[in-house]
Amino acid sequence: MITPDHQTDVLRDLEPSVDVEPPPVRWGAIVAVVAAAAVALVGTVVAVAETVFRAEAERTIAAEFRTGLALPEGERVGVDIAGSALLQEITGRFDRVAVTVYSFPTGRANVDMEVAVEGFHRVGRDWEPDRLSGALTLSGAQASALFLPTEGQGALRVGFSGSDMIVAAPAWSGLTPQGVSVAITPRVQDGRLTTNFSSVTVGDDVLSAADFFAQTGADPALMQPPSVCLAEMFPRFLRTLDVSIRDQRLRVEFDLDVPAFRTNAGQELGSCT
Repeated sequence: MITPDHQTDVLRDLEPSVDVEPPPVRWGAIVAVVAAAAVALVGTVVAVAETVFRAEAERTIAAEFRTGLALPEGERVGVDIAGSALLQEITGRFDRVAVTVYSFPTGRANVDMEVAVEGFHRVGRDWEPDRLSGALTLSGAQASALFLPTEGQGALRVGFSGSDMIVAAPAWSGLTPQGVSVAITPRVQDGRLTTNFSSVTVGDDVLSAADFFAQTGADPALMQPPSVCLAEMFPRFLRTLDVSIRDQRLRVEFDLDVPAFRTNAGQELGSCT
């Protein structure tokens, strides 16, 4: 016997099936996904190429500076290329490059050298700049080692105040210690670092250079600190321009004699007249 419920199930099974069409393919969405993947892939390739070319360019420029400045192979030289290293490598010209030599030897002291290079371009297998400028920067301790006589470096020290170098030393008034310091203004003349007395401080008393010489009768010529030949610290292709005090450091500024950059004479150390 067929019950009503069972009859309904049988009739439902006999109903004709209806084919459901699949949704249409959205080619626009597929193209967008593929394009996005291609852009991401290209971006990754470009980023990797930029990293590789930048590292190689920085290594090459650092090596050029070590050769030009006669620095040891292991000397630490930092290079920062402005803009895309990849595109500039392709054109064979870097518009601006910042170079830092972290321990440039200058005789009795090693100092920091900051260099700005403009138009660093390829000439054959070498690289040459259109223009180069920079500065040596010295801390008080570095200036003390470079400018003070060896026998006085334990008692004397160099600091900075405003536009002056301050040479300080301990002194005694009877059994009472008193600080004595001399303020001197640095300048560059014919490749030499020279200084002029600015003032003398004894304890809390400050005397101008003129008052000091008038009161003590000291001969200014005999009190003049000896000059230092800065030109002897550089190859001849580097020309010393100016000296200043900035951010509690002594800055010796220079530029590049481009024609002398690749000559044997230009690679020799300079001299003062």
